[in-house]
Amino acid sequence: MDSIKATVAIITCQRPLWLNRTLKGLNNQSTPKNTSVDILVVDNASDAITEAVVKDIAKVSPFNVTYCTEKTKGIVAARNKCVEVFLFSDSDFLIFIDDDEWPENNEWINKLIQAQKKYNADIITSHVVSVGENDTPSWAVKLIYGKNPFKEGQKTDVFYTNNLLISRKVLEQVAPAFDSRFALTGASDYHFSLRCKHSNYKAFYTNAPVVEEFPKSRATIKWFLRRGFRSGIGYTRSHLFEEKPVKAVFRCLLMSCVRFARGILYLLKGGVTFNKTTSVNGLFRICSAIGTIVGLFGIKHNEYSRIHGQ
Repeated sequence: MDSIKATVAIITCQRPLWLNRTLKGLNNQSTPKNTSVDILVVDNASDAITEAVVKDIAKVSPFNVTYCTEKTKGIVAARNKCVEVFLFSDSDFLIFIDDDEWPENNEWINKLIQAQKKYNADIITSHVVSVGENDTPSWAVKLIYGKNPFKEGQKTDVFYTNNLLISRKVLEQVAPAFDSRFALTGASDYHFSLRCKHSNYKAFYTNAPVVEEFPKSRATIKWFLRRGFRSGIGYTRSHLFEEKPVKAVFRCLLMSCVRFARGILYLLKGGVTFNKTTSVNGLFRICSAIGTIVGLFGIKHNEYSRIHGQ
């Protein structure tokens, strides 16, 4: 049986306690004899405490753990640093997980790799299960990801780097993987998925979830409205960058109408049922519709200017 090597990449910025939890979860992963795993941590803050956490974990980890820094601020530069280090290695797959997440069980890495083999996939994605930080209101935890819409083996054109396996050939061809125009705005991973789709790479879903701690500081209506607004802008900018202007504008106008209509329906349903999750979901979708329109005028929103979590 051919040997397989994977690099699990984590970008982090001043969240050493949560990063420590992520790394401990990775240390517990069980991998077949023919599979070797490296762990890569890219620190976007060059933080001494974070470096110490990684070095302490490396001493007891069954895997090779590498710590490096990325001085250019922003999630895009940090993600591209992961890709750069990966491409200089001999790994077959790059696996992304966020520093506020941890694998639901010790077969997470193995499940992603086995799914890649089973579906002969270029990319494998899975979902995120949200749990609240202490005293985080339940309405916000329920809303952040909602119900998982995918089934095992389902093909998808949209994926994000919070739980993702990417084959080497994809990252060798789609370069740079993440666009610097999304440095602080978010949506660089959606834009990456769009570029992969246009390059005819195939992505599939498998049931290999990770768990995310949703911070109480984000559990506000204002945060969800801003997130909806930002996601709408990111959608529009992605399609404007990758499609012909007329096609992109038509697509975005249509999507804005759909999002607005759904938002009104959710808002009405939430009002009738007195369900806060449903009501805020409606407001989120309306803000996303607005963001989809204003994105056509070059407006950006920097969602990642504040660090949440620890």
